[in-house]
Amino acid sequence: VFSLLQHALPARDVGTMHCSANRDVAGNVALFFGLSGTGKTTLSNDPDRLLVGDDEHGWSDTGVFNFEGGCYAKTIDLSETSEPMIYAATNRFGAILENVVVDPVTRVPAFADDTLTQNARAAFPLSFLPNATDDGLGEHPRHILLLTADAFGVLPPAAKLTREQALYYFLLGYTSKLAGTERGVDEPESTFSACFGAPFLPLPPATYVELLDRRLRRHQPEVWLINTGWTGGAYGV
Repeated sequence: VFSLLQHALPARDVGTMHCSANRDVAGNVALFFGLSGTGKTTLSNDPDRLLVGDDEHGWSDTGVFNFEGGCYAKTIDLSETSEPMIYAATNRFGAILENVVVDPVTRVPAFADDTLTQNARAAFPLSFLPNATDDGLGEHPRHILLLTADAFGVLPPAAKLTREQALYYFLLGYTSKLAGTERGVDEPESTFSACFGAPFLPLPPATYVELLDRRLRRHQPEVWLINTGWTGGAYGV
């Protein structure tokens, strides 16, 4: 469905984005772009902000809006201490667990058990989260965060980008494949995914870059490159 929307909406001058979104009580919106495992779900589920959506959004002349109405969260080593809202939603009746080991007697999920795979997931409606918005809408973003898990310790922890740099890194879509995101990945591997969502792009990547460029020029949000990987040394240091 996301791929279909990515084909149909650009013709209506609506930007389509593989990102999460949240807003503060004043309505200031932040977007979080990134591939699997870079922190979109975790960072957007800030208890002090309202969650607009987890993974797929459009950006029209009136603001941003959510597509999927649900959350698809990684559950490996999920704990009530580290991610209380996702933990609570995952343990509610109606949540769907994928590749999660469950005790055959107590039916209690064993989130630390990676016997099946590290890529264990939970899917649930956004309404399961106490900080989720009722409308899935937000104003034009004030901040855009490009999340990249750099396994080589080269990128800084955080960097404010110019518009040209923002478009460059958006097109580049650099990150590292992490254990638990794909089968056979045991150590981080560098990868590139145009617009942080190459598998979902039915049109040339330049189409989506141009849509973003027009919105950056018009609304002038601050764009940040956030390294959620390694700094001060490569993986293993």
